[in-house]
Amino acid sequence: MKEEKNQFIRFLVDSGCLKFGDFQLKSGDRSPFFVNLGQADSGAKLDIVGRALAAASLAAFPQAELLFGPAYKGIGLAVAAAAAGWYRHGKDLRFFYDRKEAKAHGERGRFIGHLPEPGEAVVMIDDVLSDGGTKVAAVEAIAATFRTRPVGVVVAVDRRRRATPLPAGLPPVEAVVALSDLCDYLAETGADEHCQALRRFYEGA
Repeated sequence: MKEEKNQFIRFLVDSGCLKFGDFQLKSGDRSPFFVNLGQADSGAKLDIVGRALAAASLAAFPQAELLFGPAYKGIGLAVAAAAAGWYRHGKDLRFFYDRKEAKAHGERGRFIGHLPEPGEAVVMIDDVLSDGGTKVAAVEAIAATFRTRPVGVVVAVDRRRRATPLPAGLPPVEAVVALSDLCDYLAETGADEHCQALRRFYEGA
């Protein structure tokens, strides 16, 4: 499992999905790294990401029937994970996604795809987990619209600091890699400067 995590981290770095430096986050906080799965911009890259997300989803939530990809980056990731679920695991996972704003014409409404029935096991797929607030809002929207709550959330990278708790109302979370995995990887590969910066960020220093 550790080698699989390291392989995924190497892919994130080599593909430009994970960068080191000095970045300002949406919250206004400063971060020594930035994750952008929008750089997984080819079939080959999406295959790697989709396989990792599908494996994590089915291992943590074997009851999964339906994947939800929140707009915008989550949409392509959910599609890639659903494809990998079929080709790699023989499980035909359906998927749906949302719009930022509901349409009043054509295909009306906020949600598109295989819309869940009450009780269907939905797993949310996304790129990163920071504080979880936007994901709680998505969970509540799905519950209010379809009378079913996602059974779990799967992200490529859990970027929370050690002391950042999961918010109330969020289902169990599984990550392909966590911030602690990134710290361990950098320590093992001799990237001391980046390793120290990430550990300070992780510990909240």
